[in-house]
Amino acid sequence: MIDQAVREQFVELRAQGISFASISTRLNVSKGTLVSWSKDLKDHLGNMRQIELEATREKYRMGAERRIESFAKQLEAVEGELATRPLNTVPTERLFDMFMKLTSELKTLDAPLTFK
Repeated sequence: MIDQAVREQFVELRAQGISFASISTRLNVSKGTLVSWSKDLKDHLGNMRQIELEATREKYRMGAERRIESFAKQLEAVEGELATRPLNTVPTERLFDMFMKLTSELKTLDAPLTFK
């Protein structure tokens, strides 16, 4: 008889997206039994899978936040360096292009807040 701990291991592995074949080998349980457990534990497996997905999304979000912070620091450094340089050597066409891009960016930043 299979104990509850093995069934819980099955749920954890399956929630991580591990195949029946791989789980069968790891737990030494037939694929047929695993498929049967999967049907019996459908809701529990679904819930565990959602928990796994949430953890993955959170991990990704944290990575994205760190990248944004890094880019923001780099942008500040570039802005600081640009502030020390004179613009009188920049060609008129380039100054006009910079003006248009900055104006456009300011408009997007000044967009009204919308709530859902």
